[in-house]
Amino acid sequence: MAKDKETKETLEETSEETAAETSAEETETSATDAENTAVNDAETTKAEEGAEESEASEEAAATEESDASDDAAAQEAAASEESDGEDAEASSDDNPDDEVEESHESLTVAGNGASDAVVPPAAGDVTNGEGMKGIAAYFDLPDDLMLAAAHTRDSKYDAFEAYSPFPIHGMDDAMGLGRSWIPWVTFGAGSAGFLTANAIQFFMMTFDWPMIVGGKPYAPWPSFVPIMFELTVLFAGVTTALVMLIAAGCFRKPFIIDPEITKDRFVLWISADDDAFDAEEVRGFLETLNPVEIRTITKGA
Repeated sequence: MAKDKETKETLEETSEETAAETSAEETETSATDAENTAVNDAETTKAEEGAEESEASEEAAATEESDASDDAAAQEAAASEESDGEDAEASSDDNPDDEVEESHESLTVAGNGASDAVVPPAAGDVTNGEGMKGIAAYFDLPDDLMLAAAHTRDSKYDAFEAYSPFPIHGMDDAMGLGRSWIPWVTFGAGSAGFLTANAIQFFMMTFDWPMIVGGKPYAPWPSFVPIMFELTVLFAGVTTALVMLIAAGCFRKPFIIDPEITKDRFVLWISADDDAFDAEEVRGFLETLNPVEIRTITKGA
């Protein structure tokens, strides 16, 4: 009986130990499963994040492609507009008469009969505008220009000029110009040369280093005459040439009314700087001179 009790106790202890071990193993297994579950969840989260990033990158790439296509479309539209503009310009060049009639920037200036002239776009209206430089009347013969200059001289206009391809004898009197002041410059420069020659020679030969040459006195003025003449001519010639070029405006940018003036045109010009200038009055006055053509000249003409 004692052995049976011991055997039962041993079996009970063994069963208890086995149960404890089994519960411990189950606990460890559950912990392991929990850890595996956590790992799997983390991996799943990372996979989802990676998928979201890839989707975002794909969307960004698609957006860039869409922008690039929009830019290409815009460039094509701009190219087509430029092409249309060039075609329009070409068509306008093919039909200059239509462009002159339709353009508000160009101006048709009346002359005599069929000799109307089209002034370039900068001409504007025939008024005393800021861009107006003056009004020009065109003639075919030099005698007509001289007669027109004489009439203008006797009028109230002072700021006028006559242009021709060659000098016209009597034009100075017809314009009332009078005698030029350039000869006074020539006289002054020649006198300065004469006095300079005398001062240098007399000072050196008489006061600074007196010498007797060939038995002549210390101040042999007849020997000084050649130097006096040379310096007089040198000073007068060089000074006159320089002053003449400056007075003629050769060092300034010229205002060209019409390149044809130096070829075969004769022009009487009344400047807008004249105190009595009025576009309508000037035009009416020039029409009384019977010109071939009258043009309103502006800065851009």
